[in-house]
Amino acid sequence: MACAPRLLQVVPRRCNLTGAARPVTTLWQRVPHRRACASTSAERIPSVASRGKPVRWDFVKCQPVFDKYVEFNFTEEDKRRFVGERAKFSADTRLLNVPPHVQSPAEMDWRETYEALVTIARLDDHISGYFQELIYGRVEDKDLMGRFGISLLEGKTLEKPLHNTKAVPREGAYFAMLQQTYWLSLHVWLVHSKQHMIQENEGIFGSAICALITRRVFEWAWVIVRLWLKQEDVPAMSIGTELEHFMEYVFGFCAALDEAFLQEASHGSAKAVQRKDNELEEGQVGLLPCVKQVLWSNVFFGACAHDHLQLEELAVYLIRQRIALEALPRTAFFTRRMTWADFPVRE
Repeated sequence: MACAPRLLQVVPRRCNLTGAARPVTTLWQRVPHRRACASTSAERIPSVASRGKPVRWDFVKCQPVFDKYVEFNFTEEDKRRFVGERAKFSADTRLLNVPPHVQSPAEMDWRETYEALVTIARLDDHISGYFQELIYGRVEDKDLMGRFGISLLEGKTLEKPLHNTKAVPREGAYFAMLQQTYWLSLHVWLVHSKQHMIQENEGIFGSAICALITRRVFEWAWVIVRLWLKQEDVPAMSIGTELEHFMEYVFGFCAALDEAFLQEASHGSAKAVQRKDNELEEGQVGLLPCVKQVLWSNVFFGACAHDHLQLEELAVYLIRQRIALEALPRTAFFTRRMTWADFPVRE
């Protein structure tokens, strides 16, 4: 997975997505290899139960062998629950009727090709800014975020007094900001996943465009998160460390999403959604249950009920976007005609 460039020197241990509940400690408290959140902050967020705690991947640095394998350890209880979830989600019309993207020409015209060449040569950037605006538009959509129980931290600015020694992050800020970062990263991953689908069959020119898009979008995302940390009055000497922690969370999240779609939707998400129980291959549990489990373990910190409405809605939203992107022509992606699929309210 071509995730964040700064994470190429770290190695995640295998991710264990189980249903075990985790205890809670105090906001910003340091414990070995963990970051914890406050129970009081969790109670104030409707989508998360009071027992929630974010789980950060444990990274081992400077090892010669890179192991990026993600292992889903589903319990028997999980597998029994997946049977009902497959039947429930396969009937969701929002996954059956995904509107097609705008039509695009088979190849780029001379102007679009010139802009791509200039961008690849690093003389200017005519491409990545569009994707950054597209992603940040989702971060600014408070109504859409609210449908999934995710809120945008507001009330503070980047303008700080010269001596800002008494300012501290608000209670519950870490918990809320991490969930906010997951929301940003989810859309960064969607752009990355489309780039990866295209790049597999591209030559040097197309591959260079794909690599540039992913690199620029991820670097931009880390700048956004760094600014969020500064805005929330995280001490300047701690911002770099906190950013690395957030990168580790995001890397594990993206790796788990990669594995979920590779394992469950190797022939396309639209077909995977409609797959019957007797059509599942050995080791498969269904695309919707697997993606929902990834979201439950990361975005919702494994703290809410598995049938939580906002969790289910986010799973449907993510797969709907993925289905639309899989149908998006390569030229439409390269020429910045990509848009998000609308997300109607559940009938």
